[in-house]
Amino acid sequence: MRALTLHDFAIEAAVPADLVDRLVAVGVIGVLADGRYDSRDEQVASTAQALVNAGIPFDALAWALSEGRFGLRSLGQIFSEPVPRTDPTYAELTAGLGDDVAHLPAVYAALGLPEPQPGDHPRADEAELIVEFVRLWSLVDPTGAAHVRVARQIGDGTRRIAEGWLDVWDEVAQPDPTTQGAPTVGPRARPADPTDPDQNPSIGMSELGRRLVSLVHERQVETTLHARILGAVERVLVRAGRLPERPERPPAIAFVDLSGYTSMTVERGDDAAAAAAEHLRNLAEGAVRAVDGRIVKVLGDGVLLQFPDPIAAIRATLALVARVAASGLSPAHAGIAADRVVVRDGDVFGQTVNLAARIAGQAGPGEVVVEEGVVVALPRGTATFEPVGRVGLKVFPLPVALWRASPPPTR
Repeated sequence: MRALTLHDFAIEAAVPADLVDRLVAVGVIGVLADGRYDSRDEQVASTAQALVNAGIPFDALAWALSEGRFGLRSLGQIFSEPVPRTDPTYAELTAGLGDDVAHLPAVYAALGLPEPQPGDHPRADEAELIVEFVRLWSLVDPTGAAHVRVARQIGDGTRRIAEGWLDVWDEVAQPDPTTQGAPTVGPRARPADPTDPDQNPSIGMSELGRRLVSLVHERQVETTLHARILGAVERVLVRAGRLPERPERPPAIAFVDLSGYTSMTVERGDDAAAAAAEHLRNLAEGAVRAVDGRIVKVLGDGVLLQFPDPIAAIRATLALVARVAASGLSPAHAGIAADRVVVRDGDVFGQTVNLAARIAGQAGPGEVVVEEGVVVALPRGTATFEPVGRVGLKVFPLPVALWRASPPPTR
């Protein structure tokens, strides 16, 4: 905890000093014994200011707070310890970037953060990280395009994490406006002091989230980097004749959808449909992990999957469709195509992706349908195939030869 004067507290929280006085009067911000303020209460003040800026009269907010209809005090514990603001202004801090300063507005927009005004004194950590981000990426891309791509991934990814984490907490813990994020169910429901981390588990959850995201990011970078280093070393050794070249097989894309999803939504409701989609995702994660595939994205009632080769695609997709059938979900149907794909910022693009989606539309409940290129690329015994015939697919100029796949016979 840092103890701040009223002047410094108001500057760091970016709120008027009189608002701080009014929040003290309401009892949501306390004054320390020496007359200073706990820096952790900055989040309480800035949230109150955001509510006022959104059109809520302070008198109405004060009534809700004083009557116990709503609470803000736990915010001082939920967020990390506030850091000081910089002495130099934003304009002074960014002047060292030279021409690269022009990239900052787009980077801030991609991150989903408001860019400080030239005369503002930003948070010290924000100023340091974003200026360094622009400086380093400008070493390899003076146009700023890479900056925005990476910033957008960070902004979108962390926003989804934050929204998803809080969505699940709201659903399961069922906090209400009086509990300040604390649950209304379970052994720690409705704590007497929501600002006490020992009583309010939402405070511990926030710290856990920060640590877990940092851990998983580092482990994911490690895994991805190892795979790319392996590929680079293999290519060096193959070119030098010190390692046999692996047989070339194209990457593969699969679309897996639940049959009858729209009807289920109408008959059983949105919650049941959402639960079914989540169950499908869980099953898909288990299936792709076993063959070094990945879920590219979830598309409501379906999943888009990427695999290193057709062998992995057919094995994982057949296994996934079988698992869906055994799980009690509506039957799944799938389409697989194999050829070059464009991978950009974690997503996949190209004709192969479009083809897999169109093929999935030709598959009936419980079926896996593949295009002929997949069949040709598979070693004998990978699966059993039954010809469907040449089928005209929308946006493709020529009919495509399709095959219905099933697991190989057991011996």
